[in-house]
Amino acid sequence: MEKKEMQYALLLGDSLTEQGYESGWASRLSKRYVRRADVINRGLSGYNTRWVLDILKDDVRRQQLLPTQPGKALFVTLMLGSNDCAGFPQHVSLDEYDANLRAIIDTVRKHVCPVGGIFLLSPPPLDEKGRLQWLRDVGCDPNSCGRSFESMRRYRDASLRVGAEEYEEHGDVFTVDLYRVFLGRSADTVPYAEGSWCEYFSDGLHFNENGGRVVFEALWCAIEKSVKASHILPDRLPYVLPPHETLVGGSS
Repeated sequence: MEKKEMQYALLLGDSLTEQGYESGWASRLSKRYVRRADVINRGLSGYNTRWVLDILKDDVRRQQLLPTQPGKALFVTLMLGSNDCAGFPQHVSLDEYDANLRAIIDTVRKHVCPVGGIFLLSPPPLDEKGRLQWLRDVGCDPNSCGRSFESMRRYRDASLRVGAEEYEEHGDVFTVDLYRVFLGRSADTVPYAEGSWCEYFSDGLHFNENGGRVVFEALWCAIEKSVKASHILPDRLPYVLPPHETLVGGSS
């Protein structure tokens, strides 16, 4: 009997990824691939691109972050930037963010070799009022937020630019614009204003369950439209272990 290795999808990012099971976008993805591929969540709460890149540059720590299992990587999701645009000590300049993001993509490309490429999710919009209220509610200084709707948009713009240029050069990076997902066609021009989109965030920054559903649907749409869709969609992947019916002679 031919040995089948369990393939996997790798989720890299900050707390928006680490909390992907709480908000549901990662768990929905895992449900789609059950018995066909593992979904491995390597989100690192509080991390910026500099700290993630530092890990990837170190041979020992890189093996702790990137899976070492034998199966092939179907694809990788990458969502970073929400901490880069924060204040000290997490802040990373736009120029460094751009360079770090490219280096992370290159390292993932080299060491993970995902069959279906890398899905680059931009930072989402920040609900400033919701974030400040949450900080007050938990007893933190509202001035410690260090983020704004406009600063997040600048890092979103940078991530989209990196994604577009990487796609043009390598054809394996696909962007998911979360500003446009939540704000629609006004994503590029609208100033911060409370609206129905704010209801998708639990604390102004992190997705709640409804927000996680929106993120999942946007990511899934990108996966389905990918040039490698036929190689990474779950209905194109076999069970690694056979259905139980085959163990009982075809009877259920």
